[in-house]
Amino acid sequence: MPFIPYPTQLLETAIILVAYLVLRRTTKFLIRTTVGRAAFKAKEEKEIWRLLNVLILLVSGIVLCAVWGVEQSQLLVFTASVISVLGVAFFADMSILSNITACLIIFFQHPVKIGDRVRVFDGDQWVEGELKDITYFFVFLGTAERGLISIPNAALLKNPFIILDQGGSSA
Repeated sequence: MPFIPYPTQLLETAIILVAYLVLRRTTKFLIRTTVGRAAFKAKEEKEIWRLLNVLILLVSGIVLCAVWGVEQSQLLVFTASVISVLGVAFFADMSILSNITACLIIFFQHPVKIGDRVRVFDGDQWVEGELKDITYFFVFLGTAERGLISIPNAALLKNPFIILDQGGSSA
């Protein structure tokens, strides 16, 4: 029987790669299901898929580094840094990361969707319009009197809003 160097690491790497592929497929299915249920456009599906794919790849890379013996202290510092940045994303008021995080929350859990007519409290006034687009950083409302208005994703989550008409739903 020939000697295979690092048999345990090779087996663990194979398991991680299979888990990575399964997680990607499951995530893709979850995104497609959400898109079908919430009437999002293909553009949003593609952007969310890209963002989640990067996160899955990052986690898989960290696990692979651990399997192949990268010093735990270095890996711990890197992982702590990533977790800190993500923590800031969840709790920062109007940062870029908070808007990207809010984009994911709007995509998967928020009741508002493309085509809905909404009224959002923005600053000291209400803004009313049809939700035209959701990007990583902004939602865009089309209004009759002011044209297209951009509102940061984090502001949509933080401020009160009213869904006046669910134009994007088939119900």
